[in-house]
Amino acid sequence: MSATIVLALRGAGDEPIDFRRTITSHGLAALAPARILDSAYERDVRIGTRVRTLRFEARGDELHVSASGPRLRTAEATHVRAIARRIFRLDDDLQPFYAAIANDARLGWAAHGAGRLLASPSIFEDVVKTICTTNCAWSATIRMNDALVELGGGAFPDAALLARTPERWFAERARMGYRGPYIRALAREVDAGRLDLDALVPSRGFDDDEVEARLLALAGVGPYAAAHIMQLLGRHHRLILDSWTRPNYLRIAGKKRASDATMRRAFARYGRYAGLAFWLYLTQEWT
Repeated sequence: MSATIVLALRGAGDEPIDFRRTITSHGLAALAPARILDSAYERDVRIGTRVRTLRFEARGDELHVSASGPRLRTAEATHVRAIARRIFRLDDDLQPFYAAIANDARLGWAAHGAGRLLASPSIFEDVVKTICTTNCAWSATIRMNDALVELGGGAFPDAALLARTPERWFAERARMGYRGPYIRALAREVDAGRLDLDALVPSRGFDDDEVEARLLALAGVGPYAAAHIMQLLGRHHRLILDSWTRPNYLRIAGKKRASDATMRRAFARYGRYAGLAFWLYLTQEWT
């Protein structure tokens, strides 16, 4: 491993970050080219022309990041820092949420650093991976994702590579079904500069309604996928409602039935963090 890059493991509001809960915060975090280890998180990323393994470790209030291969050049080290900041969402401020739940009977436990949802190095990767979770078993999501990483030579492929990949590959090698044409079209739009996914981050000024509308306009993205992607963008108002969250809410809440509207009302008091509160309520037992 090359020299270690050290970043403060604190949020933008100087709030604590629970490293373990962050790397296990949702299923996509464990998909290739990433690995969740006992005391570290690793993922393979293309840095320049080389695929490198980045290793993330928590040491107190510090995030230590090291890269395989030769010593990083200055520009490469800058790239790795940016990747680390996005993956661990270091620029997000969850302090208002923690202050709101500090004395909350069901979510007070999360105020010590939970709720930061691990992201991919790019929004494009998060969108593609989310589309690969729709209307299928988790085993199919893993299969499609593994094929994508194989195509990328060990790293997740960028939009340019997917844009020039033949449709036959999506259908026959990745076996993506209806998702293949959608993902290829998405890649072509991003690669051509006609679609700017980075414009969806909170700092760019769009409100949640506009961002949700823009996501829903993408082929393959429905209400569930839009809510999931928004969580990874740091937009936490929408509840992720799907075939996993609905029955688990009923199980944990001890209810026989509940409509989507009922679940939304149950978490409405958390305001712009309603979706995050819902997700934490469902995943408290994960770690």
